[in-house]
Amino acid sequence: MGVRLRRLGRAGSVALTALSAGFLVSCQSQSNPQATAASARIAVTDNFGAPDLEQQFEDVANRVSPAVVAISATEAPIDADAGLGADDLNADKLAGLLETVDRTVGTGFVIDADGYIVTNDHVIEKAQQLWVTTDAHKVYPAMVVGTDPRADVAVLKVPAANLPIVHFSRNAARRGQWTIAVGNPYGLAGGGEMAVSIGVVSALNRSLPRLSGKEDRLYSDLIQTTAQINPGNSGGPLFDLRGEVIGINTAVILPQKQTNGIGFAIPVDSHILRLIDDLKQGREVVHGYLGVSVSSATPRQRRDAGLESDAAGACIESVELGSPAAVARLHAGDIIAQLDGQTVHDSEDFVRLVGLCPVAQPVDAVIYRDGPRTVSITLRPRALRGQASSEQNTRWRWKGMLLGPIPACWDFGSAKRPAGVMVIALDNRIPRSDPGLKPGAVITSVGGKAVRDLGQFRQIVEGLGAQECRFELANPTGPVVAAN
Repeated sequence: MGVRLRRLGRAGSVALTALSAGFLVSCQSQSNPQATAASARIAVTDNFGAPDLEQQFEDVANRVSPAVVAISATEAPIDADAGLGADDLNADKLAGLLETVDRTVGTGFVIDADGYIVTNDHVIEKAQQLWVTTDAHKVYPAMVVGTDPRADVAVLKVPAANLPIVHFSRNAARRGQWTIAVGNPYGLAGGGEMAVSIGVVSALNRSLPRLSGKEDRLYSDLIQTTAQINPGNSGGPLFDLRGEVIGINTAVILPQKQTNGIGFAIPVDSHILRLIDDLKQGREVVHGYLGVSVSSATPRQRRDAGLESDAAGACIESVELGSPAAVARLHAGDIIAQLDGQTVHDSEDFVRLVGLCPVAQPVDAVIYRDGPRTVSITLRPRALRGQASSEQNTRWRWKGMLLGPIPACWDFGSAKRPAGVMVIALDNRIPRSDPGLKPGAVITSVGGKAVRDLGQFRQIVEGLGAQECRFELANPTGPVVAAN
């Protein structure tokens, strides 16, 4: 739902209307004087708390919008000599640069004051260069730290500090609760001042199987909302009435004769929060692959397989040759009732559980084929579609660090631009004693040899012993020497 633009797309307006007491009176039958009198009293004395609610909407919008950003992604690189750093750009200059190229627009939100931003993978999957614009019209170049195409989540980094951040709700979304979507519909907030729309949670646990299959993503357990979500809102936050994030706006059924447009958001649960943390620290995200197609089991299929439980299970429709399922001798018609100790309720639940299973180690599955049996299965990593390949987004994991080229438009403030490879992310599970080793630092030499690019860095370290991998860092505060 990030929208690709050749020119600025058409815009739609969002209006919040209230059901007034006067409207209630006009709809009353005039044949009942008592009812008419009661309605008149309501119209005169009761405003249903609307001014207080309106003030709450306004307060939340003003408080959270500074932590929301508009994203502009180009599918072809722009000349790096055109002045693309934060100090060289404002919203007007960025708009002028992007007017000549195909681009995708979307939304993101800041999760860490040091410049980490969450968005959808589909917003940045084809990006060669990225910029974000804040609600206050400040423009920053951005780079991709990590992305999970299957979950449609990505984490970006901008060269900034002390940014305002969002806060995540600890409570699950509830049907009927108020929602507030903030973002960049159709790229209209590309110059700043994010757009706000109001609605409610219409439903929970929605799935979009056709979109999942088309894009090879997993769109399940989604929040459905009446808050206006349009192309360009993708990757933006869905807030509750307290201003806490309950979802990541992701998809929309666009207005048609039959609908007014229906929006969907990925719920921010414990799994998504762990995923965001993994991406932020440069950890590789792996989803399990079994190699079957399934459907929710019918009562007849359960009975024929000997499954008497009310739990539906997932019925295998087909098995791919050479897949982990084929190796485990699973067959069409088998009903999978449990996987890795978790009950399988239906086909969507099964797909979700497969993705969460560990890979390259056996897990137990309880299947029904003329009665129950336990089967040991070793899943493989699922092959995922990666980000558009370019010199600028090449990544390499080494000793708990995610390394990559220095972005062409990266801003080092007053420091001289160094040569070398950038530390994109650090896995905090690996202890480090050097304070200079942090995201944004640049490795300028390793083993006493100057580093020109990532390919040369790999050649050098692969030829060195473990005790020889001493490297020198440069960061905006000056050079630092760090031991391996």
